[in-house]
Amino acid sequence: MAITVTDEIEKKSLLIGYKWNINKRSLKAFAKKSGAGDGGGGYMAISFKEEFEDDPYMAVELGIDINQFPDNQVLLNAAPPAAPVEENLYLNFDEFYAYLVEVVNERIAETPSDKAEYEHLLSEVKTALGL
Repeated sequence: MAITVTDEIEKKSLLIGYKWNINKRSLKAFAKKSGAGDGGGGYMAISFKEEFEDDPYMAVELGIDINQFPDNQVLLNAAPPAAPVEENLYLNFDEFYAYLVEVVNERIAETPSDKAEYEHLLSEVKTALGL
């Protein structure tokens, strides 16, 4: 069963580890309030509450009580070797969006020609999150 992360250092570590999964594909998924993982490794994934409501088995598998999962949060689940033990990190939509902006700015710095597309995708995510 996963432990819930509350330690700021571990939170930062998980977010650094997940940032390599933030790309155009994942942003398109987030704009539909659909999660995105590590491309098949199964070690890290962002999920929305709606996904657990659609697939209750997934919630049971991760030890999540969907009645305790606020509507305005995402879940970052990390399993070894991405984390020392299976961990769940909850981020409210404001925190999640700020994190996405930070990572997308890094992507834009790497590939300035993609700026317009990334900004458009961020705008779609922001709308989907109701921010």
